[in-house]
Amino acid sequence: MKKQKLLVWGNVFLFLLFFVSAFSGLVLYFIFQGGSGFRGGRGVDYIFLGLAYRNWADIHNISSLIFVILAIIHFIFHWNWIKNLSKLIK
Repeated sequence: MKKQKLLVWGNVFLFLLFFVSAFSGLVLYFIFQGGSGFRGGRGVDYIFLGLAYRNWADIHNISSLIFVILAIIHFIFHWNWIKNLSKLIK
């Protein structure tokens, strides 16, 4: 696979993972408001879009981890561009 094609697919996956991570983070923050379990002594297990808190947390953690790994690889592939850009700024 050519480097250019690999970079395009990497950018597409980074884009998608960003939105999965952001959406799941917003769901965790606004819908579940910090956790699940007993709410006021009642054993309420909230469900949003068919998934419980633990499922949303897993989606968020895994997508965020893969996003960070791909972002590091992205920076490695573009390291020469980053070095040249820093020379232009000086």
